[in-house]
Amino acid sequence: MLNSAGRPEFCPTMLRHLVSIFYSCHCTMKTFYAMLLIMFGTSLVIVFNSKFNDLTRNQTPDFQIQPMRYDRRTIPQMAAKQNRSYPRNGDQHARTCPKRPTTNVYKTYLKGDDKTTNNTNFSQLDFLETTSPKFTTFSIINEKNSYKLCELLVVKIESRDWKNNSKTYGGDFFRLKIFSEDQVYSAAGEDELIDFQNGTYLAFFTLRWSGKVKVQVKLIHPVEVLPQMRLTLTGRTGMNSTFVGIFVNKNISEEVFCRYVVLEPPFCNLSDPLTHGPWFCKKPTDSRLTCDDWKWHKKNKKGTFLKLEENLTPLSKELLTKSHMVNIPGNRHSIIVEEKYGEDFLEQEAVMTLPYCSMKGVPNGIHNTGHFFKDVWYPHECTVKHFTVETGMKCLANQNLVLLGDSTIRQVFEYFRDVYKKYLKELPLPEGAYSGYGPLRLQNEKSNTFIEFHFHGLPSSGSKLLLRTDYIEFIANRLNSGRDGCEVVYVLSVWAHFIAAGKEFYLQRLLAIKEAVKALLDRCPTTKVIIKGANTKDHPALWIAVISSEWNIAAHEADLRELFQDEKRVGFIDALEITKVQKYKDNVHPNRKIVGELVNRLLTYLCCSNL
Repeated sequence: MLNSAGRPEFCPTMLRHLVSIFYSCHCTMKTFYAMLLIMFGTSLVIVFNSKFNDLTRNQTPDFQIQPMRYDRRTIPQMAAKQNRSYPRNGDQHARTCPKRPTTNVYKTYLKGDDKTTNNTNFSQLDFLETTSPKFTTFSIINEKNSYKLCELLVVKIESRDWKNNSKTYGGDFFRLKIFSEDQVYSAAGEDELIDFQNGTYLAFFTLRWSGKVKVQVKLIHPVEVLPQMRLTLTGRTGMNSTFVGIFVNKNISEEVFCRYVVLEPPFCNLSDPLTHGPWFCKKPTDSRLTCDDWKWHKKNKKGTFLKLEENLTPLSKELLTKSHMVNIPGNRHSIIVEEKYGEDFLEQEAVMTLPYCSMKGVPNGIHNTGHFFKDVWYPHECTVKHFTVETGMKCLANQNLVLLGDSTIRQVFEYFRDVYKKYLKELPLPEGAYSGYGPLRLQNEKSNTFIEFHFHGLPSSGSKLLLRTDYIEFIANRLNSGRDGCEVVYVLSVWAHFIAAGKEFYLQRLLAIKEAVKALLDRCPTTKVIIKGANTKDHPALWIAVISSEWNIAAHEADLRELFQDEKRVGFIDALEITKVQKYKDNVHPNRKIVGELVNRLLTYLCCSNL
């Protein structure tokens, strides 16, 4: 029964009636127990409906909250059935929260179909009709004085245009987080984000630590800029990315125009067909220079950047300058979370001990996979060991670690070089090599430790880098070469220089790498291959937002994860989720504290997976 407040209430009269019926009809004990079971089941239904009504009581009438598909008590019950003892640890509050289903938060954004946008023709829109970070707002719809650990926080976002009118279609690209920054930093992204495709969005957060918790909603891109983003995704924007090839023969040299698509004749075909490395340069006009005289590569900085910005539509320029990466206002920016668990959580159950992270393939889709607590990143599905320099060196003993990729994986090399400098010695740079591309090498002969970094091959979009062509090495070629033997760990990072080239180019390169990885692991089962994903980045100039927006980064990341889905022998380091909720400013080269978190995950794969 329900009391006057709508809460379930036990009624002793019901039990007395049940007993009297038992005696009057001379029922068997089996029948009596069945009647008791029916009464108990009915009570559970009443309790569930009451709990769900509590969550939805404050919702607005124009849409309905989708009921969450989880059982809050699943994990504690599992622990009880297995008769395990889990010591409570205050630094691991969040692991006591039941695992809830998380959605692929970028799925709707990346799809961006006509249903999402109600067939709106963005090319005919005025800027004032686009999503405004000034008038778009968020609100907490299950608002109350205080919350408890593991409860849900539900945030509603209402998109509005610059005339303060409600939007009638969805697709705006937001980044959300809850965080605390009193003395130490804790943060988490949303578990689920629902786009109702009418300008309204709902986000669900699990409250994983106590204290004052703030809510932040940032508009990354209004939906109206997506036509420009899709041009980048198709590779059409990247057609404006140009490079310079320097041809040298003795004292004769000439700079020519180069890019990764076929040029008008006459041209030099400098491609590597085995690794999908298409590369073409105009043939030097000096007859004394041949295609074999290609010696240096660099970015055509001025010409590329100007073309990228000149080709923007006026609407895209305005959207990328006024509505890009802006926090939106809310009705309440912080809440209080008490140092106790919600009433429907078994508080007496202790923290579950998760297994160490192991190499089980690449996750399917982009999800909320962890959180910061007291400045430390905790994955939700496994445990990462936090290494000191001394324990890290023990892990690196007898390891041959080869880092192949862009400058974000070079940061891992630099982390070992600087933080482990007491134990690791940097070897001299080979003649003619550039420190940004490598090969860079660290060594400790006593512990038999060797670490190397080498750039992933063309394209290279670094504006200040000059690369000698005999040091260009594609990842697939390195994996196929066999020169590192079988007792080796490869860590791959392939994303930052491929965004402008478009989806098709990127997928072809990834396919070549995947085939090389499969062949390598087939012939060398003891070899380890770990893939580091993309991270968020800054956009200090308009052209950078055009060729490497977070929307396009997420699209490429989704392609990488989908392509490697069936290869379960690799490990994966999720840098995107960490940098989305970090306390530092976005940067293509994340803060060293973030790099340290990536290194901990790497070393956990190497030394803790079998524990």
